[in-house]
Amino acid sequence: MEKYNKLRIEWDCRRGMLELDNIIMPFYKQHFDHLTDNQKEIFIRLLACTDLQLFSWFFNRGKADDTELQNMVEYIQTIQKMPSA
Repeated sequence: MEKYNKLRIEWDCRRGMLELDNIIMPFYKQHFDHLTDNQKEIFIRLLACTDLQLFSWFFNRGKADDTELQNMVEYIQTIQKMPSA
């Protein structure tokens, strides 16, 4: 049995804003399996945040008070800027 419910996580990646869908879902599909267990837990916690919080953090209008969440946002932003192989 898998430790993570991938269907549930994928469902939680679906957001109410297209801008967030274009960031979170591709990251999940391409990179989730390669994260450490700790990073996976942080990513799952990130998905529990509101769309307004996520939008603010991903589009640099604010920073998460939780350092781990902020680091994950910055990691995802960095990955998004990298050219595809």
